[in-house]
Amino acid sequence: MFYTYAHVRNDTGQIFYIGKGTGRRMYRKEARNNHWHNVVAKAGYSPLLLANWKTEHEAYEHEKLLIQCFKGLLVNQSLGGDGNDASGGFS
Repeated sequence: MFYTYAHVRNDTGQIFYIGKGTGRRMYRKEARNNHWHNVVAKAGYSPLLLANWKTEHEAYEHEKLLIQCFKGLLVNQSLGGDGNDASGGFS
């Protein structure tokens, strides 16, 4: 099963990252960009499960939609749907 998730700043409660994963991905700190690590070092974070999906495609599509909705507030470095946070997408 696939899911979409958010990381929320512990100091403000603001969502700063949107992702897609399986298993324990939303809890893992590895394979994150430097901006993500800077926010976590300053504020801490809490993972938040947003939705469960039967297929990876559905999860990717939801991830892309959420990234567009929260654009400008996120440390994500891509538009989503590619499984690679460091692919470069928007600023």
